Amino acid sequence: MKGVDWISRTATGQAFFALNETEKILLELGDRTGHDLVRTVLAMNGGTVVKAHGLENIPASGPVIIGSTHPIGTFDFLAHAGALLDHRSDLKVVAGREAERFLGRDLIVPVDLDRQDKVLTARQTRAGMLSHLQKEGALLVFGSGRVPTLKDGLLIEPPWRTGVTRVSAESGAPIVPASANMRNSRHYYRTRRLAALLGRGNDEFGRRVASLRYVSELIAKLGGTYNVYYGPIQPAGTAPDLLKELSEGLVPGLYKS
Repeated sequence: MKGVDWISRTATGQAFFALNETEKILLELGDRTGHDLVRTVLAMNGGTVVKAHGLENIPASGPVIIGSTHPIGTFDFLAHAGALLDHRSDLKVVAGREAERFLGRDLIVPVDLDRQDKVLTARQTRAGMLSHLQKEGALLVFGSGRVPTLKDGLLIEPPWRTGVTRVSAESGAPIVPASANMRNSRHYYRTRRLAALLGRGNDEFGRRVASLRYVSELIAKLGGTYNVYYGPIQPAGTAPDLLKELSEGLVPGLYKS
């Protein structure tokens, strides 16, 4: 895989797997987890600046769900955490089990997925979400759970799942639509398109292959400046299609309507 990284770095200026860079970061992080890990990662490469817009829409206390688009992948949580941890130190994110091993249990409500991204632990994940909200916590959920594709220069995110709406309705927690003004590199989308083509037009196959670049994409974002947006608070139980529309509308010109 290091050979692939060398070829990719020579051809595109960006490693495919970023094995050397990942090893360096892991050594620097040591046994850090939680808030300490997030702040350490965001301080790398000269420091990542995250500018929050609409932070006043998120209550400073009490249960709230932040329903967000998922433009990048792994870096999405770091961007939101950089914007929110000082405002809501109780923030947790619903994310795959592998993220728990990286970020630590304090920041994660874990979910196990199969190869088609179908939830295998729906009951346990729902219980974890409700438990955090019952403790007056803030919960970040990526509505579709999948990174969008790119067409004609615009992102196309899959339909949002119903989990945010159902947990919100059951807990009574309001929902804040959210979106980060970011996208992956052209190398990511090129990889995804090529893999989908080789998979006989199967974009799901293309997405899985391109997901191998998530760490490389994350590392490439470190040291940059990014904007994240939070819209007006919505009542508990707001429908997923409306939440998706509101979230995507926070960044005009990023998503295909």
